[in-house]
Amino acid sequence: MLTSLFGDLGPAQRPKPEGGAADGGFAATAIMESVASEVNARGQVVDRHSHDLVVTGSPAQAIREHFADTRADLETATSLITLLDPAGVWASAVIKALSDAGGRPIERLHLREHSTLRTLATIERTTLVRRHEDTLRIYHADVRAPGSENAEIPVALMERSQMTTVIIGPLQPHAIDALLAALHAAAMLPTWRCPNLLFMLPPNAVWIANKVSAINWPARLHVHVLSESMTGASSVWNAMLGMWNHIKEQPGWEPAAVAPSTGSSEFPIRLGEFGAASAAPDPAAATGAPSVLRVSREVLDPARARLALAGMLSLDGLLGCAVVDSTTGLVLAREMRGESSVNMDLAAAACAQVLRAHQQAARSMGLTDQIDEVMTSAGSRQQVMRTVSRHPDLFLVVLLDRQHTNLALARFQLMEVERGLR
Repeated sequence: MLTSLFGDLGPAQRPKPEGGAADGGFAATAIMESVASEVNARGQVVDRHSHDLVVTGSPAQAIREHFADTRADLETATSLITLLDPAGVWASAVIKALSDAGGRPIERLHLREHSTLRTLATIERTTLVRRHEDTLRIYHADVRAPGSENAEIPVALMERSQMTTVIIGPLQPHAIDALLAALHAAAMLPTWRCPNLLFMLPPNAVWIANKVSAINWPARLHVHVLSESMTGASSVWNAMLGMWNHIKEQPGWEPAAVAPSTGSSEFPIRLGEFGAASAAPDPAAATGAPSVLRVSREVLDPARARLALAGMLSLDGLLGCAVVDSTTGLVLAREMRGESSVNMDLAAAACAQVLRAHQQAARSMGLTDQIDEVMTSAGSRQQVMRTVSRHPDLFLVVLLDRQHTNLALARFQLMEVERGLR
């Protein structure tokens, strides 16, 4: 039924005559053609990039059926990023900014109820053509009508995208809890194939990151968390694009383990998947243990990190040291002097923001090398941050009393700890 939705567009089909095969739930199929604006007989400008689609059944199910045919293999499908913005603050602004920057139109599809013609949802899309890179298609669904079937429209878009970005705006705590529960339920559906889920949080939202990490996400889903200062659509997109460039070459959603000889009717095994099907199962999944928040690279053992940090305790003037996740500001391991009153969690979150600001500034200046070390001084305290080469999402931070510390020795010992984490 859907001949050209969310991919390479083709001509719209004519409606089937009476008595023909049943459609997939829509009463019209002329959608999202890329046609320039024109002037009608009244002298009015008609936006040919905006189309109405009358819905007779479930729009989410129709999208799923279409994606099952056109995006069955995400490794070869066009690159698609779906934006989920529950607060309605940034998604439309990001799509407009990309449209203005790339000179490509914003294509809108208005889903309307068959009986009343009220708008159920509006789907926006723009295309970003990048030199020497794959073309990106960015989508956002704004649901206008209540009901569980309408709420599944964004889920149907997310299921077959390569990355879903969830932008957490000004929401109440209970709304965030409901959002996370809904996303977890969606990720557990048998139709889910999106391999990457990115949460963009406002600064100092460590409590939200803790809620994300506490959820038992599917083992095959890579969950990423960024805490960024959302000062404009460009900053939101740049942070999102940085994560996309980091994860785009990683393996996609792998099928669940099934018998190699049979596969399943919902996800049949192809020749290239026999190796994946015979791979060893995830130990955590086999034992029923909660899955850990997935990151893009090898996970650091906290016990090993604490052992490496123990060498810093002999340093004069040490207040505290820690291994910190730069994407969330969460402390993975720490060591502190017994008499120290430093709030290591607060210091780690602040240092994560400082490090990200330096990294963003380096990218803006065209520097491709990784930042190795950042030092700050304030009054009697000094802070030294050092990235971990083997784990780019982690960094070491040491808090020092500058009146009682040999800074050169502290930096040397910090480099020794970083080498010990390789």
